[in-house]
Amino acid sequence: MSNMETVTATNGPVVDLDKVIALFTGPNSADLHERHVAAINRLCRSNPNGFAIRDLPKVQQVLQLSVALLRRGIALFLDPVCDLVSALGKPFIRRTATDEFKMLNHITNILAAVGSILRTAGLPSQLQIVAVQTITTFANAYGNRPNVLELSHQQSETEGPQRQYHTNQSLLNKSGVVGDLITALARALLADKDAPAAVLATPVTGALLALSYNPDNCTSMVEAGMLQCLAALLDRDARAETTVMAAELMWNVVENAPLARAVLTQPQPPLQRLARGGDDGGDGGDASEPREAGAGPGPGSSSLKVATLDGNGVLGAGAPYRSASGRPNGAAPGGMEGGGNRSNVSTRGGISPFGFAPPDGDGTVDGRDDEWATTTGSQSLDDSFRIGAAANGNGHHPYDDLGETPDLLLGAAESPVDGVGGEEESTDAAEWAANGSNDGGGVFATATTTATAAATADEPVVQPLAKALTGLLRWLLLKGFSKADKELRNDLLVVFNLLLEASGFRDAAAQTRVFEPLLAAATCPELATRPDLIANYALTTDALDHELRLLVWSAMVHGCLLPEVLEAAVAGGLMRVLLLYVNIGEGHPAVRRWNPDQLATLRAAALSKLHTLSPLCPDEYERAGGPATLLGFVGATTGAAHLEAALRHLHHLFTLVPETRDSFGAAGLIPVLLGIINDAGGGTGADGGVLGHTGNSATNNGRGGSGRNSFTHTTGSTTGAAGQPEAVRHFALLCLTAMCTVHAENQRRLRKASGVGVLLTALARLRTLDPLLPAPYAVAVMDCIWASVVPDRKSTAQFLVAQGLDRVLNHLETGNKGHRPVALRLLSDLLENTRSHPFFHEWMSDINKQTAAHLLLSIWMEEDTLRGMTGPDGLLSNPSNPLAGMQKRTKWLPPENVAYGNMSPAKKEVIAMMMDNQNGEVVLAKIYGIFKLIGFDSCPYLDQRDHAILAAVEKYAKFRQGDVWRSIQADFDASGMQPTAPDRLRLESGIELSASLAMAVREAQARLLGRAQGTLKAAETKLFDGMRAQAKLEAEYRFIQLQERTPLTLAEMRRAKEQKTTMLKNSLQSFQFQQAGED
Repeated sequence: MSNMETVTATNGPVVDLDKVIALFTGPNSADLHERHVAAINRLCRSNPNGFAIRDLPKVQQVLQLSVALLRRGIALFLDPVCDLVSALGKPFIRRTATDEFKMLNHITNILAAVGSILRTAGLPSQLQIVAVQTITTFANAYGNRPNVLELSHQQSETEGPQRQYHTNQSLLNKSGVVGDLITALARALLADKDAPAAVLATPVTGALLALSYNPDNCTSMVEAGMLQCLAALLDRDARAETTVMAAELMWNVVENAPLARAVLTQPQPPLQRLARGGDDGGDGGDASEPREAGAGPGPGSSSLKVATLDGNGVLGAGAPYRSASGRPNGAAPGGMEGGGNRSNVSTRGGISPFGFAPPDGDGTVDGRDDEWATTTGSQSLDDSFRIGAAANGNGHHPYDDLGETPDLLLGAAESPVDGVGGEEESTDAAEWAANGSNDGGGVFATATTTATAAATADEPVVQPLAKALTGLLRWLLLKGFSKADKELRNDLLVVFNLLLEASGFRDAAAQTRVFEPLLAAATCPELATRPDLIANYALTTDALDHELRLLVWSAMVHGCLLPEVLEAAVAGGLMRVLLLYVNIGEGHPAVRRWNPDQLATLRAAALSKLHTLSPLCPDEYERAGGPATLLGFVGATTGAAHLEAALRHLHHLFTLVPETRDSFGAAGLIPVLLGIINDAGGGTGADGGVLGHTGNSATNNGRGGSGRNSFTHTTGSTTGAAGQPEAVRHFALLCLTAMCTVHAENQRRLRKASGVGVLLTALARLRTLDPLLPAPYAVAVMDCIWASVVPDRKSTAQFLVAQGLDRVLNHLETGNKGHRPVALRLLSDLLENTRSHPFFHEWMSDINKQTAAHLLLSIWMEEDTLRGMTGPDGLLSNPSNPLAGMQKRTKWLPPENVAYGNMSPAKKEVIAMMMDNQNGEVVLAKIYGIFKLIGFDSCPYLDQRDHAILAAVEKYAKFRQGDVWRSIQADFDASGMQPTAPDRLRLESGIELSASLAMAVREAQARLLGRAQGTLKAAETKLFDGMRAQAKLEAEYRFIQLQERTPLTLAEMRRAKEQKTTMLKNSLQSFQFQQAGED
């Protein structure tokens, strides 16, 4: 931790802590309280910059001894103890570089000791306030708390304020301080307004707020009863000092702790029990038991003795003991940093954390499982300083299994019998009763509080919390005119939105009638004003009131999940107001009052709320003019982000309420969607990007003028000069698919609007996508063709004539493998039309000139390779289960993400989603269906080896039947059930038939491959015969050349000349004769 200094040069003279402890515990100095006070003051003065980490165990002893004396009524110790606790709020000092890692338990223990001051009843409120301030300072990392944005990211620095902040928050969570603060807060809330304990409400709430930015602390707060305290805090006046902090605290708790919404409807202990430390009188001690008396410092008391201290000032217990985890003094596994959810020190269940884990010789804790043997026969301070609760009946200490501090019972030196304390005890009891507070676990309990110790019945906190929030919100909507009031109002609405996600809180909120003012705030002043529910100064256009509108819309949509709230919202005009903000045109005066940026945000929010609300009340949506409004918005909007939101809304509506497709189709939505799909722009890469989407980019599509629309705000980057981003076109395709699925009239409308040509263009653009990664946009294009073109006979004919089947095959060959199931499904349905078969056979690849049949067989063999269905000899490798094969690869294939070693989480998510849906069985089934449609013997251009593969494809359906029979047999075997004799025979016959068919296929493959081998041998023989004839001719030619280079005699030369002359003469005569004959 950066604020833990490595040296102490600026500190004063070193104080011998062992001597200070001996001054408190010595038989001759135990009553010298002035010297005790002087020693504490000297200790604080000598450590003005904070205490060393290795000295904290001894400082903790000084603190607990001083607190014990203060509780005996010796007011002289108040200011020194306050100074000591305040000094603990300064950064701790490390003497070596490893102190902060090896001795974190020292910090945890001292924090637990400070927290026990808050849990302990009867202590002066001044001291408790100082303890709260110390905890708050430590929680805020000594003023270096990061902002909320920085806290949202995981800390990775090795040094720095942010790392220290996270470490401090973790230590506070392990120390159990959260439970101490909630106990003090509950006690303050139950106290009278003028009681000393009541002043703790504000500082304790601030301390809990400082701890609430950590999710673990928020979870601990919920477990300790924070919701009950928040219900009481929010039930106070809106102008109370704690209300603003309570609202933000509630926000943090509900947001950071998912447990908060889950426990709303579960019975929770009341504040009375929380004020006693959450104890109900179990093993942790009886809450109604009066405080045990004991002799202590002061007039008439004997000298104090404590358990013997070792060299490091560690308090012994008088006997060896182990915690439930088997570690000394409950030390957590794994050394000082602990191994459980909580540290070795806790205040849960009435256990007070004045004890601490025993250090080793150098002040560190080694974390070993050795028993901590302490000197026996020693006595403690007094019975008022009891660490934890009494042991249970069998003599064992009731501490839990999370490594918490066990109960150290330090008995009184001269008063072993309970109830011996005389007048001094009575005086203290009267003071504690006057404070109106109680302590936890039976410790410091008084006889006067026995009547209030009985806990009331546990009740769910959801109703009191909803009532408190509703009352506060109603007051703020009517009377909250200041900026602080409006900020508090909006914070409460954020809390409402988080809580309304829980069904139990929605019901409770409806009972408190909170949706009446929310509906008024959501619809005023667009429809009317409701001065009885919301003031006019809450309806301005400033930033806070703009935020109010967004929050109340969200809250109303959450509430509309209840039928009665939905009915009231429909009657109140919520749907009409949302559509006002979507409407393109002049607009309502109440809508035009917002500036462009505010209107952009409200329009996006209105589209989001319509996305959820319209399926709940489609009739009201249509009556309010929803189809016409959305159609005008989609056709004229200039913001790509808002256009995408509108298309999302329409797709959601078509999916949940299919009846709305008729009205939108008749209104002319299909041509608008086709225009969006075709508007890809001139930029390169806009068709696919990586993974088929462009993130959160928003563009201006350039259609329409800004004069029609008061909204001109756009964000993000653009994809082209005038093109829609892929995300917009993607959702336009989804909307078109939803509109045309099993809807003949919309399919006809698409054909009339030249939709086939638009989809063909979109299909052709898929070649620009990255083939290494799947693209949801490509899947959406093929899905749209399958749903809107294939079912219509005329559209299919137009698609085939325009070479649509060729483009499907091109994408099947070059596209990503994740698209294959959709492409094969589309191809199979197209081939159900026999007129498409010539197009299938005529296709040839642009890459290697293979036919469509060869392409399908190559895809089949890829899956075959993954399963090992075919052996090295080209025959089925596992006739007993042919489709399973050898269950291993026969050839290595690179993974889909081999080219992207460092992919973003978005890419990984898309790859995982699409690859998980790539079922190899679907691919095999579709290839079988395609060949069955075109005919297994209709491809004469396939050779014998291809026919061997096709033989296995032809029997795929029978092989699948065999798999089904084997699966049924396996289910019977696994369940131990025996099928009847006929069923058993049917199972056996089905399995045998599959195996026999596999053997027949294997034999057919052997014959086909044999023929192919014979053909290859004949071709090879012919080749070698040609090679030999060529070699003979070459030899003759070489002989002639050799003769020509050999010198001739005169006679041979004369004879050759004569032969040449004769040849030329005969040739010329023949030529002349042919010429004369022709003439």
